[in-house]
Amino acid sequence: MSEIEPISAKTMELAGQIVEIARSENVRRGDRLYEHRLANRLGVSRGPVRAALRSLAQSGLAEAVPNKGFVLAQDLDSEIALRALRAGDTSEAAYLAIANDRLTGALPDTVSEAELMRRYDLKRAELLRLLDRIAAEGWVERLRGYGWKFTQTLNSPLAYAQTGRLRMMIEPGGILEPTFQWNAELMGPVREHQKRVQADGMRVFTLSEMFRFGCEVHEAIAECSGNAFLVETLRRINRVRRLFAYKFIPDLQMVEQHTHEHLQLLDLLEKGDRAEAAALMRSHLHWSGGGDQIA
Repeated sequence: MSEIEPISAKTMELAGQIVEIARSENVRRGDRLYEHRLANRLGVSRGPVRAALRSLAQSGLAEAVPNKGFVLAQDLDSEIALRALRAGDTSEAAYLAIANDRLTGALPDTVSEAELMRRYDLKRAELLRLLDRIAAEGWVERLRGYGWKFTQTLNSPLAYAQTGRLRMMIEPGGILEPTFQWNAELMGPVREHQKRVQADGMRVFTLSEMFRFGCEVHEAIAECSGNAFLVETLRRINRVRRLFAYKFIPDLQMVEQHTHEHLQLLDLLEKGDRAEAAALMRSHLHWSGGGDQIA
């Protein structure tokens, strides 16, 4: 009888990300989990992905099939799949704790790595991965001499309100751009994700997944605008918004309303009714002067 292979925190994190990707792509039991595709999506080599797939096989969620690779062995809304998501959530929990402490003023503008390691019980390698991610999102930067400095882009709920008002300025305008062109291939999976949220909502999907699906709708519409500056601006805004989104727990009615409006927007744009779509986009984004949380 073979020993159970020990699983590192990084492997658990990758396994959770694989489950998220599979859920977003509506992978079914018996479908193949393609190692090379997952490596490309996750931005890592195939070795770590293979280790993560082996960990999923140990848990019973995946199965190694000779000459085929790994296939999904259980449904992705099963308890075993949700456990894999939670087990891979260690870095996400630390990320959210740092974001919350920064928003509430518990973290100063400048911090040392030693201080963050103690505060969040992280190893240096784990912390550096986390800080690299946060730096890529634009709200912390490494100091030349020592430590890290949080930027002023995000330090109060006022910043969230400002992101919402900026979205109301640019997103309806993007729909009315002369270069706007509907992209059916791009919008196919976007619409499918919204239909799945409409059908299953908070019963099946995590807040992280619903937020990502909401951003996906808006960013895909921005891509159709043909304005690269709008797309890049919206992506940066969404990285900032994500930090605030976790501070608001949406109720089922809010999820249903946002999802319904997302599908309405897609229907109007597919028909070519851009004027009405732009008007709907503006009302969709109007939430207490600051935009919505998960759309």
